[in-house]
Amino acid sequence: MVQHILVAHDLSPEADLALRRAAQLAQQSGARLSVLHVIDNREEPRDEAAVRSELQTRLPATAAATAQLWIRQGHPAEEVLTQAQGLEADLLVLGRHHRQSSLGFAGTTLERILLSSPAPLLLAIHPAIEPYTCALAALDFSPSANRALQAAWQLMPADSELHALHIHEVAEVHGPDAEALSLQHELFEQLIEDIESTLPVSGATLSYSLHQGERSNCLEAAIGELHPQLLALGGHSRGEISSALLGSLTRQFLDEPPCDVLVAR
Repeated sequence: MVQHILVAHDLSPEADLALRRAAQLAQQSGARLSVLHVIDNREEPRDEAAVRSELQTRLPATAAATAQLWIRQGHPAEEVLTQAQGLEADLLVLGRHHRQSSLGFAGTTLERILLSSPAPLLLAIHPAIEPYTCALAALDFSPSANRALQAAWQLMPADSELHALHIHEVAEVHGPDAEALSLQHELFEQLIEDIESTLPVSGATLSYSLHQGERSNCLEAAIGELHPQLLALGGHSRGEISSALLGSLTRQFLDEPPCDVLVAR
């Protein structure tokens, strides 16, 4: 159960969108809401009182009037991670990275936070603040993908649907492999059964399907079909060799998010 949500706010319009979503989720779950701003000591210093005043004027406008404010100075990624751990946040919410970079998502503060975040990270980009009604979780057999699905489940209200998609990856030029697909179906259904036994009853529905093909194409097709408001992804490559690596599929959808994206490591 989500009990404490932390929003990292950099005073940008993108961060306001994230704050609106965090406030909606906090109201839905009854969670505490904290807002953190880090004064970057590598840039021209800003007056802490002025920053606090600016944030306080934004809270009522984003339905976050009761949020607790935290102002820190230092390196943004390091301070966000320190506060997330110190405050024991169950969910970390950020807005879309808005500073232009030739590398896209790579090298951003968001990437550095995600690589070490102790809590699931929600990249909130959509201006709508209605509760999620449809979420899509890319589910393989990795622990991080399992954690992402479970984290997404906690954000789904009653009468919503979380769809788990497993992709049996084969090169599309090779065509379908009926025998391998049958085995994947059996293994995937057992995985879903195991996961369902751990999910708290919330009134939401868990559905699932298995596709065969190239991962990116299959996931994009599912997004086009379901139009989810939330996409849940595991934060590691399937081999989970190193905590310093993000899976290529996760990196792709963080670079160009089609909706809000939830990532768990």
